[in-house]
Amino acid sequence: MKCYRALICLLFLVSACNPDFLLPQQFGKNHVQYTHFKSYYLQSQHFDIYFTENGRTLAEFAAEAAEDAYHQLRDNFNFELTDRITIIVYNSHNDFEQTNVVLAPGEESVGGFTEFYKNRIVVPFEGEWEKFRHVIHHELTHAVMLQMMYGSGFQAIIAGLMQFQLPLWFIEGMAEYQSRGWDIESDDFMRDAALNGYLPALPYLNGFFAYKGGQSVFRFIAQTYGRERIADLLNKIRFARNLDAGLLQSIGLDVQGLNAAWHKYLKKTYWPDIASHKEPAEFARQLTDHRREGHSINNSPAFSPDGRRIAYLSDRSDYFDIYVADVDDPQSAERLIAGQQSGKLEELHWLRPCISWSPNGQLLVFAAKAGQRDVLHIVDVGKKKIVRTLKFSLDGAFSPSWSPGGDVIAFCGILHGQSDIYEVEIESGSLRQLTNDIFSDIEPSYSPDGSRLAFVSDRGDHLNTERLPDDFAIHHYDYHNYDVYILQTGARNDLPISRITDTPFWEKSPVFSPDGQKLAFASDRSGIFNIYVQKPGDSSAIATTNLVSSAGHLSWSRAGDKLAFAAFSNAGYDLFVLDQFSHRDIDQLVPKTSQFISSLKIRRSENTIRSDWINVREDRMEGRFGRYFLRAHLGDEYRDPETESWAFLENKKIKDDNGDFKINQYKPRFSPDFAFGTAVYSQLWGVQGAGQIALSDVFGNHRLLFFTNLYYDFGSSDYLLNYLYLPRRIDLGIGAFHQAFFFNSRNEGLMRDRYFGLNTYGAYPFDRFKRLEASLAWLGINREYLENDAASRKIRVLLASAAYVRDTSAWGWTGPVHGERSEFRVNFSPRLHKDEGIEFLTLRGDYRKYFKIGQKYSLAVRVAGGASAGKNPQRFYLGGVDNWLNQDYSHPLRIDNPEAIYFSSFELPLRGTSFFESSGNRFVLTNLEFRFPLIRRFELGWPVRITANNIRGVFFTDLGAGWDRTRGKERFQPFRSLGGNHFMLNDLKMGYGLGAHINFGFLLLRIDIAWSTDWRRTASTPRYYFSLGSEF
Repeated sequence: MKCYRALICLLFLVSACNPDFLLPQQFGKNHVQYTHFKSYYLQSQHFDIYFTENGRTLAEFAAEAAEDAYHQLRDNFNFELTDRITIIVYNSHNDFEQTNVVLAPGEESVGGFTEFYKNRIVVPFEGEWEKFRHVIHHELTHAVMLQMMYGSGFQAIIAGLMQFQLPLWFIEGMAEYQSRGWDIESDDFMRDAALNGYLPALPYLNGFFAYKGGQSVFRFIAQTYGRERIADLLNKIRFARNLDAGLLQSIGLDVQGLNAAWHKYLKKTYWPDIASHKEPAEFARQLTDHRREGHSINNSPAFSPDGRRIAYLSDRSDYFDIYVADVDDPQSAERLIAGQQSGKLEELHWLRPCISWSPNGQLLVFAAKAGQRDVLHIVDVGKKKIVRTLKFSLDGAFSPSWSPGGDVIAFCGILHGQSDIYEVEIESGSLRQLTNDIFSDIEPSYSPDGSRLAFVSDRGDHLNTERLPDDFAIHHYDYHNYDVYILQTGARNDLPISRITDTPFWEKSPVFSPDGQKLAFASDRSGIFNIYVQKPGDSSAIATTNLVSSAGHLSWSRAGDKLAFAAFSNAGYDLFVLDQFSHRDIDQLVPKTSQFISSLKIRRSENTIRSDWINVREDRMEGRFGRYFLRAHLGDEYRDPETESWAFLENKKIKDDNGDFKINQYKPRFSPDFAFGTAVYSQLWGVQGAGQIALSDVFGNHRLLFFTNLYYDFGSSDYLLNYLYLPRRIDLGIGAFHQAFFFNSRNEGLMRDRYFGLNTYGAYPFDRFKRLEASLAWLGINREYLENDAASRKIRVLLASAAYVRDTSAWGWTGPVHGERSEFRVNFSPRLHKDEGIEFLTLRGDYRKYFKIGQKYSLAVRVAGGASAGKNPQRFYLGGVDNWLNQDYSHPLRIDNPEAIYFSSFELPLRGTSFFESSGNRFVLTNLEFRFPLIRRFELGWPVRITANNIRGVFFTDLGAGWDRTRGKERFQPFRSLGGNHFMLNDLKMGYGLGAHINFGFLLLRIDIAWSTDWRRTASTPRYYFSLGSEF
C-alpha cells in the first residue's frame, strides 16, 4: 500500500513539472493583458506611486490623498510607518483588470486591493474623485495595519500571518471606518439588516457584511468607548496576538459579548424607523422580487417610449443579463441579452448601469466591456440581437442616453483621468465632447425635446472651467459633493451649464418629466436616498417619497406618466413603479430624517471656507476628516510646518524647482515575493535541505521561481527554475527542472529515475473566456540500476502540446453551477532516436455543461474522451477520484515501464472503482451529478469545534472505460449479452451514489459513497471516498 501511495504522489509530482504546468489551469477564465503599458513612478514622503501613460494627474492626486490619509491613520493608530508603501494607479477599471500583481481574472466589483506579501496597493480611477480617494484610504488602512500588526518585509509578514490572523470583518470594517467614518450607504445597509432580521453574528460577517457590518462594529466601539479606544484595541491585539484577549483588555468584552452589545445597539438605533418610514411596496407596484427568484440585483429600469415595456438589468441567472417585461405583467420578462459569457459582453457595468431606448422603441443601447475597452451596443429588441457596436478610444464608457431625435447618444466617458459627457453620432460614429474639464461628470439624461442634458457633477460653482486658475489642482478642491446640472445641447462648442441643486448632500439619477418642465432625482438629504422633484428655475425640491431604504436608477416614462426606480430591501435590489407620478399628493410629504442624520450636531467654524458644508459632511461621515477637508481648500502655505514639513524638507528629492513631482521612468527590478529554506548536515547522508524563492517586479510582469530539494548529491535532488513573461497579451514562459525518484523492483532491485527537461510555453487569450495554449519541451529520463551492473536506460522526448480552452462557468459554494467548460487538446511526440525516443499522437476532448435548476439546484453533465496512436501511445488510467485521501488500488502500476509513469493521464472521477480500474490508449468517461443544498449550517462543539455552512449534497452516476487499439483492431467490448434482450456491462465501469461536499474556506472536503454496478448486480458494500478539491 505504501508503494502504491508513493506512486500516486509521484504521478502528481510529475504532472506538476509537466511542460504545461505554468500555463493556465485546465479550465478557468483568462487574465488578459490587452494593453502593453508604459510605466512611470513618482515619490512622496512615504509612498512610491507607480502609474501608466497619461496617468500623471491621477498619480499626483494619489500621492496627496495617501499622505493625507496616512496622517489621519498615524494619529488614530498611534503608529508610524517603518517602511515605504507602493501604490499602483491605473487610468481605468479596464486597465486595472489587466494588472499582473495578482494573476486571477479581474472583476467589476473589485474596486482595489492590497497585496499582503509586498504590501502593494493597486487602485483604478473610475471617474469619480471621491470614490478614488475612498479606495486609496481604504487600501492604505490595510497596508498600515499590516506593518503595525506584523512588521515590514515579506518574511515578517508571512511569519506574522502564520502565527495570527485577524478576521475579515475586523480588517475590512476597520478600513471602511477609517476611510469613511460612518456614511449614508453603510447606514442604509445596516438599517435594512436590522429591520429585516438578517443580522449575522460577528464570526459570520462574510461577503459585503464584512465591510459594512465591520464598519458598524467600529462605529459602535467609537460611540460607546470613545474613538481613542480603537488605537488602544489595535495595540492590545497586536501584543496579545489574540482577538478575544485584546478585546477583553481594551473594552472588557470578548467577541461573544461584543456581538451581543452590538446587536442590541443596532436594534435600538434602527427599529424606531419602522414606524416613521415606508417600504417601497407600500405605495408602489413591485415589478421584481429578488428573494423569490434567488438573486440580488435588479436595477437600471428603462421605460420604452410608449410606456408599456420596461428593460432592466438582473443577475437572476448568475450572470448579469438584460431583460424586457410588460409593465403591467412583470412575469412576462424575457431575456434580451445574455451577458458575461462572450468577449463582447465581458461586463455589463452593473455598478454604473443605464439602458436607453431608441425613440421608435425598436432598439436599446447599453454600455459593456468588450475586451480592451468599453463600447456601446445597440440591440434590436424584436430580434434579440446586437445589430451595431459603437467603439471609442476612451478608457471607459457608461450611462448612455438616446436623444429624442434618434441621431445621437450621450454618455459618460473617461479619458486620461477625466470623466466627461460625450455625444456620439450613430450613423457616422463620430464623437463630440460636451464637457472637458477635471471635474467628474456622470449620469447624462436628455430632456424630451433633446435641447438639454441633465447630469450629475462635483464641479460646485465652476460652470465655466475656462476661468479656472492655471495652478488649479483637484486634490486641493472640495470634490465630495454631487449636484444636478443642465447642459444646453447644440452646435456650439462653449455649451452653457446651469446648476439646479445646491445642497451639502448628494443628488443622483436625474430624469426629465414628460413635458420637460421638471426634474426628478434621488437625494440623501434626509439620510436616505428619497425621490425629489424640482423645476429647473426653482431653488427648492419637493419630496415625493419617505422611504425606509434608499432609491435610485430613476426612469420617467414619456407616455403614461409612470416613474420606475430601484430600491434596496432585504439585502437586494428590486424595481418599483409609481403610477400617475405627476399627480401624486405630495404637498404635505416631508421625509423623516434617519436616526443617523437626526443625531448629528452641525458644527460651524469661523476658520473654514464654506464651514457649514464642511461640517455637515464631516458630521455625516463621523470621521476625523476636518483637517483633510480644510486642506482641500488651502494651499501649501497654510499647512502646519511641524506636521507638514515633509513637503519642503524632501522637496529636492521628490519635487522639481516648480514644485511638481519628479517623474521617473519605470525599469523592472526583482524583489522577493516569498522565500523559504532549511538545511541540515549528516555524516552519513551529507547535506540535505529544501529551499524555494519567488521573485517578481513591482507590476508582476516578470516572475522567477526557483525550487530545490537537496538530498545526498545533485543526481538524487530536485531543482526547478522558471521564468514567466506576462506584460503582453501572449503569456510566455521558459523553465528547466530535474527530479529524482527511487523505486524498488523485485527483479531489478533499487532503481533511480532522473527526470529532467527544458520547456517553453505560451497562452494566447482571445478574450476572458477563450484561449489557445501551447508548449514545447525537451524531456529526458535516465533510469539507473543501483544494485546491479545493468546498463542504464535512456529516454529522450520532444513533446509538443496545444489546446483550445473555453470557460463561461459561474461558480457556487463548492463548484460550477451554471455555464459551460470545454477543452480540446493534442499532444505530439516524434521519435528522436530509434533506441531512446518514443512516438505518439494524442487527441483528447472534455466538455462540461451546468444547468441551473431553481434557486439552489444544478445539474452537471460531463463527457470526455481521448485516443492515442503511434509506436508508444500514451495511456489513460480510469478509476477513483482526484486528491483521494484514502486511496485504493485495483492493481499496481508497472514501474518497469517509465513511459507509463511519466507520460500517462489520469481521467477522473470514476467512483465505485479503484485507482487503475481501467486503462488503455483509448478512453471514454461520462459524469452526471445533481447538486443540491444538504445542510445549511453544521457546528460541532466537541472534541474540536468545527463549523461549516452550506454543505452541499450530490447524487451522481459515473460511467467510463479504457481500452486498447492494437494492430488496427479495437479491443473494446462495452457490453456482454446474457441472452435474449438482457445485457450487462463488460469493459464499461459504472458507479453511482451520493455525497456531501463541505467548503471550510481554507479547503474543500468531498465525502462520497459509491456503489459499483454492471447492470446485473450491484456491490453490496459501498466504497467511501474522502478527497479534496472542487467539483468537476
